[in-house]
Amino acid sequence: MIYVRTCAYNSEKTLKRAIESILNQTYEDFEYHILDNGSTDCTGEIIREYASRDNRIVPYYSCKNRDFTENIDFWNLSKKIEKGNFFCILDADDFYESAFFEEMLCFMKENQLDMAACGTRFWNEETGTMVGYNILPENVIIGTPEKMDAFFPRVYWNLRQVWGKLYSSEVAAERYEIERPDWFPVYGGDTIKIFQCVKAARRFGVYAKGLHNYSRSPKSSSYRWLSGRAEADVILYEKAIEFLEQKCGIVSDQNRIFLYLVYWSALHDTIDVLVCSQLSPEKQITVMCNMICHDITKQMFASDMSAWGIGEKEKRRFQREIIHWLNKHAGEYSEKILDRAMEIYLQFNPDFSQFIPKGQLLWYLRRMPQVVETLALCEYEKALDFLEGVLAGEDVLPFAVQLAQSLAALLQRQEAYVLYEKLYIGALIRQGDLQSAEAELAEWERILPEDGTLVRLRRQLEEKKGRNR
Repeated sequence: MIYVRTCAYNSEKTLKRAIESILNQTYEDFEYHILDNGSTDCTGEIIREYASRDNRIVPYYSCKNRDFTENIDFWNLSKKIEKGNFFCILDADDFYESAFFEEMLCFMKENQLDMAACGTRFWNEETGTMVGYNILPENVIIGTPEKMDAFFPRVYWNLRQVWGKLYSSEVAAERYEIERPDWFPVYGGDTIKIFQCVKAARRFGVYAKGLHNYSRSPKSSSYRWLSGRAEADVILYEKAIEFLEQKCGIVSDQNRIFLYLVYWSALHDTIDVLVCSQLSPEKQITVMCNMICHDITKQMFASDMSAWGIGEKEKRRFQREIIHWLNKHAGEYSEKILDRAMEIYLQFNPDFSQFIPKGQLLWYLRRMPQVVETLALCEYEKALDFLEGVLAGEDVLPFAVQLAQSLAALLQRQEAYVLYEKLYIGALIRQGDLQSAEAELAEWERILPEDGTLVRLRRQLEEKKGRNR
């Protein structure tokens, strides 16, 4: 017998389709457990109606959404299935093809599998149109550590979600249900559960046929910010490494780079959700800093993912997007935010603070964000080109001219360096720092005694000294 479980919350628009896809299976030996998880719409009425018509349906009703103290038997169903039977999950907004049970059971028996997955088609819930699919070109059977090592990137997608699978009772019992470890992630927990099951399976297979249908909805938790989501990306990476170590005995270079690619994708998704969240800019930038400066992120940036289509150009584009976003919030920065922003810039360019100390950062962010961006990305030529266009202004501070000097020296532009030195002396005079201006001017008068610009600067300096007496 196959024990099926569906948890439904405010699912009146899709639940009938899900239930019908189970009741219309060509393999009829199943028991269907459905929970109304504290819904406020007609979900409970739909479950009652179907349960009254088909005794294979076992209904449950909770008063409060996701209160695991209610209907414990429903939540722990996977741990109470007798040997020789099977377990399956269906989300309330998805549906199975009518041959799912029959073909998956046949696939498992023919290949002596403890657990099997199938392909999925993706549907736009609002338009009812298919928008994609994930179906392997051929069946994959994994029964040895070597096979898991070789096929891990190919089957990884099938290890990420609990639906679209059939589990033996022994494997299903390994799932995390009500009792979960303290580290269990707030997002991506399905992947952790699948890792547990596959670790317990002697043989695992993926059936190269699309028997599961997934409805994409903007209401999905994938598009909502959850506290702890950034930490979840790290947990999922670490648990994938742990899974390979336990299942294969090693983590091959291929699989480690592949997991960096997965982490890269997760980082993008999490940041997209973060910047659209209602968190304050200070909280957003704190979370952003924790992600960008994490050791796994550093290792990912240092790795060669070009074989998977992620080269230095793509990494640089990602970094630029982060810096654009940071600079956009320049006017909202507090002292704490400046500290975290500086950490991010230093992550991208370890020498950043040598060009722009923290005490000058806010001025540059508000006046010259392009300079911050180009320096953080080590684009020194571009930084100097931008500075050249603004240094002649009357309100440019001396430290901005000093930055141009540093860049000119780095780029070995001797003539430009001399020009910026003269501009620097002029800025010191305008700012009233006559002592520093005198020291700089005297040194350069010894080097270039007949220079006309220096003669003019000397005249300006003496005039200002005279006014100050």
